[in-house]
Amino acid sequence: MSGTKRITRREFTVGVLSGAVGLRAAAVAAPAGKKVSPYRGVSCQTYVWSQVLGEQKKNLGDCLDQVFAEIRAAGCRGVETMAEFLDKPDFSDLLAKQRLRLTGVYSGAALHEREKAKPVLARLADLGPRVKALGCDVLVVNPNPIGREKTDAELATQTAMLNELGRMLHESGVALNVHTHAPEMRSNGREFCSNLDNTDPSLVGLCADVDWIRRGGGDPYELLTRYAARIGSCHLRNSVGGVWSESLGDGDTDYRRIAKIFAGIEKRIYLTVELAYEPKTPRTRPLAEDAALSRKYVRTVFGV
Repeated sequence: MSGTKRITRREFTVGVLSGAVGLRAAAVAAPAGKKVSPYRGVSCQTYVWSQVLGEQKKNLGDCLDQVFAEIRAAGCRGVETMAEFLDKPDFSDLLAKQRLRLTGVYSGAALHEREKAKPVLARLADLGPRVKALGCDVLVVNPNPIGREKTDAELATQTAMLNELGRMLHESGVALNVHTHAPEMRSNGREFCSNLDNTDPSLVGLCADVDWIRRGGGDPYELLTRYAARIGSCHLRNSVGGVWSESLGDGDTDYRRIAKIFAGIEKRIYLTVELAYEPKTPRTRPLAEDAALSRKYVRTVFGV
């Protein structure tokens, strides 16, 4: 853009890391008795753009410049996206161009069979230094569903692999946050709880996807209260009458109640807007506008 100084990759990375240090310093320097905000910032997940672009026969990876620009214009200062895009040679330059912080990298992972999990662990552990070099310190991993409930032995293997992955990522200065979809909530959240109850809290945190917890039959208010100390990030989406809403707003999940739960936690977390459309979702506005409205809702409800 004419008249605008281009930020180099090194300048961007140094700036991001300096900002993170500044946030930590501010927390340490907070006056005694003054509560520090539980939020590290607000970001946006790119998933819904993959849906919209797919309808246009376009690939999300080929349109990251447009997507990052729309996220920035919506008022978000961070972005979470899929691990596959780290392989794009211009990925960090695209972040720098829009002055976006990478707040999380998402990946699925088959972790319930030990031998098959070994190369998966190696791949994910390799992401640690690459993520850290981009100024990000969060890897979000969802253990793959397999079409049925996992056996006790499979869950034991999975939690062992999560612990090992958490240890390897920790060595790179990156936190592991385990994510969930509806299948993990079967049988009163059996797999969801196993992933947390049987892992080391210092190695495995939680990316709390409030809507998937509720859709899977769980009580998000009870579970987020129970595992509050494990939450490292949170995906925000809502539905109205069981149908995903066009933008984040009031609906089936009471996010004001969620905000009260978060207000009582000590660790700082990322709030990540993750919109998604389904066939019955009303779609009356451009996605960029939905993203902006969602960001305003987060500010109204969470005060950040």
